[in-house]
Amino acid sequence: MISIIICSRNERLDPKLVSNINSTIGVPFEIIAVDNSANNLTIFEAYNIGVSKSSGSILCFMHDDVLYHTQNWGDKVHTYFENERTGAIGIAGSPYVPQMLGSWWGGNLVNQQLLDTKSKTPTLQTKSVSGNNQDKSEVIVLDGVWICIKKSLFETICFDSSTFNDYHFYDIDICLQIHQMDFKIFVVYDILIEHLSSGKLNSQWIINVNKFNEKWKRKLPLASVSLSYNNRCQAEFKTLNEYVMILLANKFSRKKAYRLAIAQTLRFYKGFFFYKTPYYLFKYLRGMLSNSPS
Repeated sequence: MISIIICSRNERLDPKLVSNINSTIGVPFEIIAVDNSANNLTIFEAYNIGVSKSSGSILCFMHDDVLYHTQNWGDKVHTYFENERTGAIGIAGSPYVPQMLGSWWGGNLVNQQLLDTKSKTPTLQTKSVSGNNQDKSEVIVLDGVWICIKKSLFETICFDSSTFNDYHFYDIDICLQIHQMDFKIFVVYDILIEHLSSGKLNSQWIINVNKFNEKWKRKLPLASVSLSYNNRCQAEFKTLNEYVMILLANKFSRKKAYRLAIAQTLRFYKGFFFYKTPYYLFKYLRGMLSNSPS
């Protein structure tokens, strides 16, 4: 059985969502909706409550604003977990987690298949770092819009409510916990989901990215694909470039944003990418200065 766990922004789930799950999943399931309409729980706390109430062998954590476009997607989920070393699957993620502060997608190493209907013209967003001639791609982290995780892993892991607040990095952190247990994580391409909104990279996101980086800094960077030295450096400084843009968009002064960027670079310079850092520092900091908002 699949236990579907939802941190709900409303007292009751949208009937259209419940109907959509019922008509598409194709296997026995239960829905565990954790009422967070009063916003008195972090998503870490809400998901831990959902885990404690679940009965299924597979736990599906999903946002409350998605729709399924694949029939019998529950059968596909079960098939992926027939491999006992599969720990989690999702529909978007990355095979590379950078050492630099930033988002999982900032280095442009993205695997995903997602129906984006926020624009006037619905767009199927499909991308695979490893190529598209496959049904799945191994990754390190998954986006939290939809993640299925083997229930037995929660004997060891949990959503880290003691470290993080609010709604950011629950997905990336739980994936690194799974990765450290030597289980495989995959983005799958045969389950099509529509996401009806997008996240906000606000001040709490900035706080949590720093907490995440501090928690995992001794393990980063991590990769599940073979990348050249140059590609890793490019991914790192693209991530840093995006991070600076996020700081500026959240009203950080240029002085403070660039000071943080330089601090990250000096730390980076002492680590894995020592020799190439000066070249990429010049290239991407120049890009930051030319592309930053006035």
